[in-house]
Order: sequence, then structure tokens, then C-alpha cells
Amino acid sequence: MTEYRIDDLAREAGTTTRNVRVYLDNGLLPRPQRRGRTAIYTDEHLTRLQAIIRLLGQGFTVKHILKFITGVQRGQGLVEVLDLTDLGELVTEPFSRAKPLTMPRAQLEARLGPLSDATVQQLIASDILEPTDDGESYLVRDRDLIDDFAKLVSRNMPLSAILATTAAVDQKLDEAAHVLSAAAHAEVVRQRGAGWYPVHDAEFAWAADLVDVMRRVARRRAHASMDRALDRATRAQLRQYRKQHDDATTEASRYGPDDPSASIGAPNT
Repeated sequence: MTEYRIDDLAREAGTTTRNVRVYLDNGLLPRPQRRGRTAIYTDEHLTRLQAIIRLLGQGFTVKHILKFITGVQRGQGLVEVLDLTDLGELVTEPFSRAKPLTMPRAQLEARLGPLSDATVQQLIASDILEPTDDGESYLVRDRDLIDDFAKLVSRNMPLSAILATTAAVDQKLDEAAHVLSAAAHAEVVRQRGAGWYPVHDAEFAWAADLVDVMRRVARRRAHASMDRALDRATRAQLRQYRKQHDDATTEASRYGPDDPSASIGAPNT
């Protein structure tokens, strides 16, 4: 295995010793071996350094690269490591198409009704809103979602009930996402071995493509499954409602409209 001093390593990778030290300080490169006061680097350092330089040249930040490297080393699922918020460019098509919009609190309340501080904090905790620096307005992460909330509020559904319902759905979706993440991680381990992480452009492209296709399959399946499940649930609710209505109508017809017992149930026997 070839050994390098820091200036030799930098020269071989086409960068500067200052940059190498920056990458070391930020945890992107493993610490070198020590022989007395001399730091010794290996081919592993060179391969990692070349990958870092390529990724930086493609627009990734030190934070993005560090998140990927440390995530894989900690055994996180690949979908968690390739988080779209931080590493969106690794995936060819963003999973979320949310339309963000900044709104003053007064405008939000005009849409959703009066908002207590506790409700605002709940909206923030649910990643629906994000405070802005001016303290007077909020970043709405998905304006279409706020529009839908407003439609339900205009139909007299309390915002608290809307948030409780969406929180329950979010929990189920989180469980589904973990299933997807575990499947992606298991497939990477099956094909590349435990502890593998990409260092070349082709390997990054392979990992990104795998996650991207799995996301597409999961998204298509989730939409279809949700539509079918909603159809089944709606039909079941309608059957139950119709049965309750029919039972109430039958009960009322047994006594007649002038019989006071029709409103309180059958007479005591």
C-alpha cells in the first residue's frame, strides 16, 4: 500500500495541504497514522479525498458529504443517509413537489381561523410551518396543504381535528418509510457487502439510482393503495351510517310520530 505525507497526498489528489487539513478537521477524512511526529496517509485517504473533491466540484457541500459518510458508517439505512432535504441532487427526481410560500400570521389566521401559540407550535412541530427571521411571518412548506386545511375549516371542521388526523397518518407513513429504508439498506448490503460506501462517481450514481427507483415504486404503490383503502373505508362508513339511519327509522315507525316513547326507546316491560 502506498504511503503519503500530507503534501504528497494533496499533490496526488490535485488539491492543497490546507484543503486536506480542512477536510480532516470536518471529519471527511479519517485521521492519519502517526510515526513519531510524522502523519502517514494511505491509498484509502487518497481515494476518499478524490471522491470529496469530485463531489464538491458537483455542487455538494461539506455538510452533505459528511452526512453521507457518517450515516453509512453508523449503519443507517440508505434512504435516511440520502435524505432529500440535504442530498436532493443525488436523486434524479425530488420525491416532494411541495410549493413553499411565506405568509404573515394574520394571513394564516384569515385562512385557518384564530391560531393559539400552542397551535402554531404544533404546526411547526409537524413541519407544516417554519418561523422566519422577522418573527412576524412563517414559511409555509406546502401552500396546497394549507389551502386544503382552509377548505376543511370553511366546512366547520376544527383545525385541531385536522391536525390530529394528519398526525396519525404521518405516523403510519413513517412506519412505511422505515420499511422502505430497511429494504434499500438490505439490498445495498446484499449487492455490495456490509460497511460499503461509494467513493467513485459511478458508485454514487448506482446508489442514487437504486433509492430513486425504490422511491418511485413506493410512491406509485402508496398512491394506489391509499385510493383503494379510502374507497373501502368510505363504503364501510356509508354502510354503517345507512344502517344506523335505517335502524332509527324502523324504531320510529314502530311507535308513530305522536308516541313520546319513539324518542326515548321502547317502553319498559
